[in-house]
Amino acid sequence: MPLNKIDSWFARINQALGRDRIPTADGKEDIRYAVRKINQYFSAEKPNHESIGKHANLIVELLLSMHRCSDDFELLSQILVLIRDVLDCDKKTRRPLVKALIKNDVCSFLLHHLRAVADDRGLGQDLSLQIHQILAVIGHHDKRLPLKARLFKTLGCTIGLLRIYSYNAKIGPVILTLLKIYAKNAITASAICRVQGLQPLLRLALTLDRRHAKLQKAAITVVRYLTQTKKLAARAATTTIVRDILAIVFLMDKSQGPSRGRSIKIKENLLKVLLNLVKSKAGRLQFLEANGFYLLHESAMNVLQNDSFTTFLDLSCHIMLHCCPKQQLPLENVFSPVRYVLPQGYDYIVSNELFMADSDPNMYKDTNETPEQSKSVIPTSEQRVRPKSSTASNVVTRVPSASKSSAVAACRPKSTKGARAEKKPHDSQAVRKKKSSLNGLKDRQVSTIDDEVDEESNSLVEDEELDDEDSGKSDDEEEDEEDDEEDDPSNRENFTNSSVPLPNGEPIARDPMELAASYDQFFDETVDPIHVLRLKMTQTIVDSRTESLLTRLFSNTLPSTLMRISDRSSFCYWRMPSDLHFQAYSIHATSTKSAYRFTKLAYPDAFNGLSYPRCEPMQKSDERSIRSILLGDIHRILSPPSIFYRTVYDFDAVVNRSSVTTLDNDDEQRCQMRPTVDHLLFDSQFESSNLRKAIQITEEEYDLILRPDVNTSRHHQWFYFEVSNMRNNMTYRFNIINFEKINSQFNAGMQPVIFSVHNARNGKPYWRRIGEKVSYYKNIYGRKKKIYYTLTFNIRFPHDNDICYIAYHYPYTYTKLLTDITNWSNTYDRSNIYFHQQVLCKTLSGNDCPLLTITSLYNEDDMYQDEKQTIPIQERSYIVLSARVHPGESNASWIMKGIIDYLLSDEQTARILRDRYVFKIVPMLNPDGVINGCSRCSLATKDLNRQWSSPNSTLFPTIYHTKGLIAYLSMCSSRPVTLFCDFHGHSRQKNFFFYGNDPRLHYLGPAVGRSAVTKLFPKLFTGVPGFALQNCLFTMRKQKEGCARIVVWDEFKIDLAYTMEATYCGFDTGIYKGLQIQISSLQSIGHDFCQVLLKLVDQEFKTAEVIAPFEELFIGNDEYQQEKRTTNNDEKRRSSSASSSSSSSSSSSLSSTDGDLQ
Repeated sequence: MPLNKIDSWFARINQALGRDRIPTADGKEDIRYAVRKINQYFSAEKPNHESIGKHANLIVELLLSMHRCSDDFELLSQILVLIRDVLDCDKKTRRPLVKALIKNDVCSFLLHHLRAVADDRGLGQDLSLQIHQILAVIGHHDKRLPLKARLFKTLGCTIGLLRIYSYNAKIGPVILTLLKIYAKNAITASAICRVQGLQPLLRLALTLDRRHAKLQKAAITVVRYLTQTKKLAARAATTTIVRDILAIVFLMDKSQGPSRGRSIKIKENLLKVLLNLVKSKAGRLQFLEANGFYLLHESAMNVLQNDSFTTFLDLSCHIMLHCCPKQQLPLENVFSPVRYVLPQGYDYIVSNELFMADSDPNMYKDTNETPEQSKSVIPTSEQRVRPKSSTASNVVTRVPSASKSSAVAACRPKSTKGARAEKKPHDSQAVRKKKSSLNGLKDRQVSTIDDEVDEESNSLVEDEELDDEDSGKSDDEEEDEEDDEEDDPSNRENFTNSSVPLPNGEPIARDPMELAASYDQFFDETVDPIHVLRLKMTQTIVDSRTESLLTRLFSNTLPSTLMRISDRSSFCYWRMPSDLHFQAYSIHATSTKSAYRFTKLAYPDAFNGLSYPRCEPMQKSDERSIRSILLGDIHRILSPPSIFYRTVYDFDAVVNRSSVTTLDNDDEQRCQMRPTVDHLLFDSQFESSNLRKAIQITEEEYDLILRPDVNTSRHHQWFYFEVSNMRNNMTYRFNIINFEKINSQFNAGMQPVIFSVHNARNGKPYWRRIGEKVSYYKNIYGRKKKIYYTLTFNIRFPHDNDICYIAYHYPYTYTKLLTDITNWSNTYDRSNIYFHQQVLCKTLSGNDCPLLTITSLYNEDDMYQDEKQTIPIQERSYIVLSARVHPGESNASWIMKGIIDYLLSDEQTARILRDRYVFKIVPMLNPDGVINGCSRCSLATKDLNRQWSSPNSTLFPTIYHTKGLIAYLSMCSSRPVTLFCDFHGHSRQKNFFFYGNDPRLHYLGPAVGRSAVTKLFPKLFTGVPGFALQNCLFTMRKQKEGCARIVVWDEFKIDLAYTMEATYCGFDTGIYKGLQIQISSLQSIGHDFCQVLLKLVDQEFKTAEVIAPFEELFIGNDEYQQEKRTTNNDEKRRSSSASSSSSSSSSSSLSSTDGDLQ
């Protein structure tokens, strides 16, 4: 039939609707005739895109006109058949109609009529089915459909149809699809449970009839959404659902034998439901009483070697570890054994930390049971029996609460929150404005097994009725939510998040006169003549006795004995031989002040451990081995073997009990002596070390516990310890059991580092990557809402009775920095380079915080002027660099060492930089934390990179005076600060990259008038090996207001203010792709940083209009997330098996911000 005939029928309908779009009595007959003809045509031939696009709005108007004659069920049914025929076509054909239906809120109209026809046993039931079929197709496009279904009270009608058509292959999938849309909203899921919708779904989901496999899979998906939060899971667990799921999985596994792989998808979906259920107390108890440990462990062990059961194994491990009762760490007190007495008036800070550590009444809040109760329900070998299915048991539901009144106008529901919202229109508008002004990225988290097994679970629809009893975050978000890389999760706690008040009489804003009086001494190069500067270059920051010893040491050493070595970079620099380095290191170590007594000098630090000369590739992940490790840990819980479980090292017992007065190292002599004990020996009483306890589990396995930061019970990440008395024919397993991060690059190819004294004696003093079967996963230990994670790795030591040092990353101690400063001050070219070392301030424990100044020796008053140098010191711009604000980020110190080495070299680029800029460098902002082996904080228990807004001069002197130094340059100096950069380490991303500031994304709203040139400097790194432009972020969020880059940008108007983040792991881009990072590559990053600074010289005088086009080359923050998801898919798959037991987090993006110790 020609198309013009179709057009004539639609024209007839349009004419019958009239001007008011309300059909008359005669018009109804015309509409009925035209609709019947159109249906006959569409049943014979599918509609095409042209006709539907032309008449989509008319079809919607025709449907909406029926609200005035809703009793005409026959005509309404014909119109619904017309719409359904169009929706059955392909996506392109039905798209115009779907858009028109959603735009005119037809879902509300259909739900209104569904409620009206629900009680009609005749034609009303057919209309109900037609409405459900339409809603199932267009419901995905209406985000408010679950809310509307609740307000129109149509959930009972949908559940009633499900009871009737549960096993109908045509109607059942439609109803299940609609219920899936509803259940994605947590509040609507709760309403479905209240109308007893869970019972028919369970009956269908737990069927063993293979003829209904598709229906069963759809029903399981709906049940999974109905148990998505802890409260919903607790309601569902009042039935026997956990026991029934275990029975079904057990029967499928046993009945099918070799062909059981055919039902693996159904079993995986059932385990996803079980994973939701065991997040509640009732679900865990039911799991334990039903011998779930034994059943899942047996099933997992049977399919361990089958790669097609990967998801099944991951889910099984995750469920079993989640049901293990939380245990306390084997410590008498989780608080740090190292205490430091803060200045008078600030002792409340430590008292608050002690209160947080000791007041732990909710130790088992997640399980709501004591360890003894939990252990009592873990089945023994005699108790392991096959569970009995009880699917037909009565479902216990809560009594529905009184329904809220809702006004339905024109078939469009309004939320009951509307009245409350209208009371405070200005407040809601302010909230919306505030949200829109942030424009920052949401907190990003590392994906876990929940992300892998169900990406749809992250798309829960937000609802307006946030006061509903089941509203709120899911259990995953509620318990395991963690801030991004810049925000440490523990900073959310009440006591530690509070700012420290300034001392009495100390102003927040400093006066220029006071700044000049305090910091003029650090800028002698701008006023003193050249001969005075040459004299000041000979001054050192050490005391007179130490200076005398060092002078005597170097005066007896000829320059020819200093070895000139070449790194991967093109330039050469001087390095002290190991014996000279040891003597200088020993002299400096005598003046290093620590919070507890050291007993020795670490061999690799004292004798200058080097980077391994060969490239070290990332370790390939062996998922099968990782799962074997997890299942082995679970088996140890089920059947504890004959283990030693004896403490072989306890830092708490030996701290401050040593009688050593002079620090030395006798490792070479100890290598020739055999101890009489039959276990490994550990030690961590040296600078930057961190190990609290070592427990021998078996002859070859040891559990290790790390110390928290001084005066706290938190921040376990950095480790550095000595191990000895090993045998070379044994493979030892080390389990570090109290990490806090939800994931780590240890799951993506990273390995710990090791230094062997035996190899060093044989001429190979190298730090190397080591460890097999490296895995990072969630364990059974915890306190309060804190969950601990285990890093496990195997080591086969190459030498018998060796002494080895194992660390998280290549250590760089405070004493090592002082030794390097001594080296630099004795080897640089004094005729051309101005290198001045000064003490910026004293730290809290009395250590010196060094400040280094580097530039060229040229002054207007110099009688020996070099005509090639055209910029006097007084006219040079400043570059301020800082590092190591977080003690565990030793990679930042190695980059800083590379920068200083390069600036003091005779490279042409270095000479140009010295001629152009004056470098003010604070190489270690947190010496106390570095000395005492902390991970993140200072002795005052605070993260120093959150104190820049108003630093306390007593507790945070290094931040206070570094900020004062920049304030002096900003307010009292005639020359600007061209660039500020703070160097950090990043544990959850590869490569190195920058965080900067975008004035358009300021947390207080767009900063009008500020330049967007901030993206220029990172762009200049394009092509540098190891640099990842796609990882760079430019955000200014509220929670970062106290970090260095934002304060420097905001208060001192320094546009080029950055945080550089360097990986602990390695590279996944460029020529270094697939390689782990080494000391040499970290120093090369420092060299490259200097070379890129030269490019900045050419750009410095360009206007913002000229530089602005560079921004177009950047990946935006929104595009970055999508790009990162794509580039990290492979890494997520590699780490999914281990991270399956890592956490119950629901968010998947890698998050980041400045300087988080990972």
